[in-house]
Amino acid sequence: MGMNDVHPARRPLTATERALLDSLLDHDFEGVEELRVQAREATASTGCECGCVTIDLHVPDGVPVSTAPSPAPVEGTVVDAAGEPIGGVLLFVADGRLSGLEVRSLDEPLATLPPPERIDWETVPDPSAERTSWWRRVRSRPRRVAT
Repeated sequence: MGMNDVHPARRPLTATERALLDSLLDHDFEGVEELRVQAREATASTGCECGCVTIDLHVPDGVPVSTAPSPAPVEGTVVDAAGEPIGGVLLFVADGRLSGLEVRSLDEPLATLPPPERIDWETVPDPSAERTSWWRRVRSRPRRVAT
């Protein structure tokens, strides 16, 4: 660890980040109750240097630990105004604690975090099964081709 290792500052979640997290945790899955408690205490830091909207989540000691799998068994597909998929959202859990909210884009990086109303949530029926990433699922959808 050199002198110049900069740890991104932890900060409160923005209103959109919190709404997104709450929206995902609105779904029922194993261990979600503890994650909801953690979410109320969580702080965020920038999860990625590339300027995308992924965040790392930090929860204080003393919160209840969750048995939820990672990534959590609820995945979001971000859609644009026309309803076309443009990205995806995954929630990561490490050692029973919220660890990150990953927001990926299909093409152009998303400049801002999408509000919950722009996300189609899908519960993964069996989180322990091999999961095709939403990326592959979205890619395999027929896409309208611009002529």
